[in-house]
Amino acid sequence: MTGAVIGVGLALGGTPVWAKYQQIAAVWMLTPFVGGGIAFTIASLLPRPDVPERYSIPILAGLVGAVLVNIQFSFLGEGSAAGTVRGLGQRVLTVDGLVSALGITGLAVLAVATVVWWDVSRDEPGGLRRVLLALGSLVAFSAGGSQVGLAVGPLLPLLDEVGMVSTFAVLVGGGLGMLVGSWTGAPRMIKSLAQDYSSLGPRRSISALVPSFLIAQLAVLLGVPVSFNEIVVSAIIGSGAAVGGREAVDARKILLTVGAWAGSFVLSFGLAYGTALLLL
Repeated sequence: MTGAVIGVGLALGGTPVWAKYQQIAAVWMLTPFVGGGIAFTIASLLPRPDVPERYSIPILAGLVGAVLVNIQFSFLGEGSAAGTVRGLGQRVLTVDGLVSALGITGLAVLAVATVVWWDVSRDEPGGLRRVLLALGSLVAFSAGGSQVGLAVGPLLPLLDEVGMVSTFAVLVGGGLGMLVGSWTGAPRMIKSLAQDYSSLGPRRSISALVPSFLIAQLAVLLGVPVSFNEIVVSAIIGSGAAVGGREAVDARKILLTVGAWAGSFVLSFGLAYGTALLLL
């Protein structure tokens, strides 16, 4: 999508936005190393006997909770703080400022960590599965916000003309499209991600999903289009390498994936550029 939009813009005589291109390229280049590195570190710590999981897993969950209460939701209002759960708490408590923001975020971290600690302490295997399910849902939630935005972003000129009702309809259509896609194309991708790149267990999956969620939300905050394939695959490779070493990672699959990422950008750019020159 990014390659196609850039290609059409340049074909129409647009001026290259080099600063934005550099920002996008930096995020794309750093994502595998940052995401894979964080996943590698977490996966290296979780199995250690001197890092009990009844403490390490709640700390990770608390970190995710801190990010979650500071994510902007349009239905909570506009503005950097008004659209967040933390901002909603500040309005309810009629407080403002950095101290109250840190306090509310800290309370959210404590609440999430306490619940997860209680759950993992009483039933470690079941607690890990529930944490994994929650993290997977949050990553899917992040993917929806990013991927639907990419899909319907080129329709923005039409939406500006026809108003918010159609904007809502297009977003609903994008969400339904993702839902249908999850039932039709997801099984093959699930197998590929869970087995082909690296063999995943609950701890490796948790190690991969935490940085995936954090990087995805950072990309949304910056407004930078980022491939969820790149985010998740990089984290899976990092978590797999931490436990099983190079033998746990399929190098051939990784090389094919990197080639597909680069090739898809170049191909979409070329096709969009050529099509725009022919039709416009």
